Amino acid sequence: MLVASIVAVVAFLAWLTVARLPWFTGVVLVALTLVAVASITLAAVQPRATVETRLLLFLGVAVTLLVAGEMQRRRLADSGDDDRAGQRWPYRIAVGLALFVALACIPAAAWDFNDDGFVPSARELGPLPGGLALRGAGGDAECGTGRCAVSYALLGRPGESAEEVARRMWSHLASRGWPQPDGGRSCRPVGWLLDTRETCVSISTTDGAARLTLEGGRPYPRFAGAGSQPALSADCAGICFY
Repeated sequence: MLVASIVAVVAFLAWLTVARLPWFTGVVLVALTLVAVASITLAAVQPRATVETRLLLFLGVAVTLLVAGEMQRRRLADSGDDDRAGQRWPYRIAVGLALFVALACIPAAAWDFNDDGFVPSARELGPLPGGLALRGAGGDAECGTGRCAVSYALLGRPGESAEEVARRMWSHLASRGWPQPDGGRSCRPVGWLLDTRETCVSISTTDGAARLTLEGGRPYPRFAGAGSQPALSADCAGICFY
């Protein structure tokens, strides 16, 4: 919401440098406000659409400024006025920068990070129900080509078996919208349309202890297509980002 508001305000200030028709400036303000509201609404309706929200915001701002500039030029031309204000540099910079971000930066970033792994945050699991806890502040993080993983010891109530702990954790995840586990794993997409990465959670109960692992990166079809599963390195620095 803050980013959308700032971008809309900056775009409107850039428009003021070329504004020649007071009534039309009000129309531009309404249009920019609608663009900001649309991006905020998309983020609220589809929380995973972070990339698409940014794309809508910057592309909408650029199109609004371009269309408004052209409409003002035509109206001034019809009235015999000379639209020299349209040559001012803040307006051109705002349009050019918005187009660059929308058509170059955002698609390039989406293309790049879709092949990179990331270390998921335990916050994605939501507040754990009573009696469940994850041991370790950051877990044991590992990364390989296309995927990163972090694991935690999953603790339950005193005397509770590892199987019971795992069962309660899966019930908690299901209540928060995670798909039912398949083979001890549950995966869901990180993004909506452009961000094709996924987050997976798995729970093991070997040696009488429950252990939860979070993975983030390429979906397994693309991950497996890159070759045999690589050995994971304990150092994620410079390999994966979120």
